[in-house]
Amino acid sequence: MAPQDEPNPTTVSRWPRFGSRRSRVWLVATLAALAFVALIAAFDGIWLRPLIQHHVHERSGRRIDFDALQIGLDRALQPTVTLRNLVVQNAPWADPRPLVRAAELGFTLSWASLRGGNVVLTRLALVDAEIDLERQADGLRNWRLTRPDDRGPGRVRVMWIDARDTRVRLVHRGLALELELQTTPLAAPMVLPEHPGLPLTKRLALHGTRSGTAFEAQLAISDAPTLFDTGQPFALRCELRAGSSRIQAEGTLADLMQLARLDVDLHLTGSRVADLGRVLGLRVPALAGATEARAHLSKAGERWQLSALQAKVGRSDLAGELQFIGKPPGESRSVLRAALTSERLNLADWRVAASPASAAPSPASAAPSPASGAPSASRADPNTANPLDADIDLKIAAVDGLALGTVTRVSAHAALRDGRWAVDPAVFTVAGGRASGTLVAETAAAPAAYTLDMRLQGLQLDQLARFAAPLQKLAGALDARIAMRAQGDSFAGLAGSATGSLQATLLRATIPVALDAKLGLDGGRLLGAKLGANDARTPITCSALDLRFDRGRGTARRLAVETPQVALAGTGWIDLGRGSLDLLFTPRRKQTALFALDRAMRVSGALRAPTTALVAPNGARVGEPCVAGSMP
Repeated sequence: MAPQDEPNPTTVSRWPRFGSRRSRVWLVATLAALAFVALIAAFDGIWLRPLIQHHVHERSGRRIDFDALQIGLDRALQPTVTLRNLVVQNAPWADPRPLVRAAELGFTLSWASLRGGNVVLTRLALVDAEIDLERQADGLRNWRLTRPDDRGPGRVRVMWIDARDTRVRLVHRGLALELELQTTPLAAPMVLPEHPGLPLTKRLALHGTRSGTAFEAQLAISDAPTLFDTGQPFALRCELRAGSSRIQAEGTLADLMQLARLDVDLHLTGSRVADLGRVLGLRVPALAGATEARAHLSKAGERWQLSALQAKVGRSDLAGELQFIGKPPGESRSVLRAALTSERLNLADWRVAASPASAAPSPASAAPSPASGAPSASRADPNTANPLDADIDLKIAAVDGLALGTVTRVSAHAALRDGRWAVDPAVFTVAGGRASGTLVAETAAAPAAYTLDMRLQGLQLDQLARFAAPLQKLAGALDARIAMRAQGDSFAGLAGSATGSLQATLLRATIPVALDAKLGLDGGRLLGAKLGANDARTPITCSALDLRFDRGRGTARRLAVETPQVALAGTGWIDLGRGSLDLLFTPRRKQTALFALDRAMRVSGALRAPTTALVAPNGARVGEPCVAGSMP
């Protein structure tokens, strides 16, 4: 029993009680509307047809003709309109073919549309129809009959569409898009195992071009796909091809134009996935490696989820999950989260391949639709109405293609806040040693600014020697710290603005005795080393490098190497922006030497190919001596 002070929910009528004035007004309005529909249905063949023809011709100068017009109500008491053998003349600036030629066109109209304002068609049905839709880059549309010059937002919204044996031609010059589509019934319904309640009944075949890239697609879909505001899913199986790449999708989605809900499995293959990116309006780099990827993509409300990602690009692999929560402009911040792993990443596979300039999408065509809510790949701007926060965790077992050789055990966390990327921490092993530190990229302003604080520990000199010839005769390890800030959009700009410090020291290092003699300018020891054992080595007892940079020019505060026989101290500078150096090394021998030269060594010229010369030490400033443990 329901409480006495509350009505029993099983006996409450859904019809309003007619004792109130508001209820009586509602009843009168409903009866009047029904009477109006009945009146129109009775006289449509007499006066409604010429009225429609006159109205359209007066507004747009175009002809409209049809054999029969039927008006009624559906089961939900919504107004319905059906026109048979309909022909609508196209706009004078569009294709000569008719805008519409249809054996039957019917639609169900929302009662709210009769109050004025936007028109909502809850259902649109087309039978044996040919449709030509064209939109200019400035927003001019050929399907606007009563306001032909209106370039503003659309005033008609279609919630469901049911097209049978229909052909559509669409030209959207703002998106550099042209396509032709044809619908036909499937010979027999197809059932997706995961969605038995939504059998596939129609085939859609389409082809066209976007941004100069040709594409074609085959789709099988449920009876009537939803477009706007329904929340009702329909099933699909799709294959889209562009060039040598294709993407297959299978699953369900709701409201195609809004992507209110999405639940599909994806399979991507091809050698130039950028072609698919241009067709879909996404910024995708032209990767050098052949690509294959599988993932599950879902969307509910503002949340996008890419899960079970398994991808291969050339010799590289990538797995993980991504989540994006998009917010409309003016609301709270959008959020991107990702956790990615890789067994091996080869940077050559991710190199952007050259492509014809004509194939590059324009900014307008490349940008995703705001209605989609999908993340954009453009530079984050904290001053925009909808900024992005991001958190990305990355773990890679091995990275190939770097100048220092293979990098292993990479672990990094990247966070984006207010247009500022911070990679903290970043840890990896390289050249037999360990590197750890942080990188901050402030990309909101132009040019971008970067701050690096990296510590290198135990890098093996024999592995580094493959990339730095002066290290070939050294053995041991290297510790270093780089603390640098630079600003620019190119390597030259970054090098020319670098400000900070570079410090290094050698650990358990040795050099050949002959090299030790050369550094000390000791001819007697050098001759003895040549006549003795060629593999004899001497330890480096102390070493220190301390360069302080200001706008690309690094001045040596300490540049010293010491062995049991000689102490070498240097002064000078290295200019990264100009790619040059000028260093002066003064040796101090610890023992009396025969045939020794009283000279200093000057290394100068281009960084890539410096020259060495002996100069008189008179007046030369001697650098700071070596101090063990001076590197912080």
